[in-house]
Amino acid sequence: MGAIEIEWDPLPCRWCQKLVEQPRWWRTKRYCGRRHRVKSRVAQFFGALLELV
Repeated sequence: MGAIEIEWDPLPCRWCQKLVEQPRWWRTKRYCGRRHRVKSRVAQFFGALLELV
């Protein structure tokens, strides 16, 4: 018996739109690296902060 292999289409990175491979089917990768994830979080924080002012 072989293992079931599910192939998922790569999704674009939310910061740079580069295609990111999806190694797991239960949790998608949204960013191509840690730096882009951090940049996005910082941008969201300052965006929310500016909305309050």
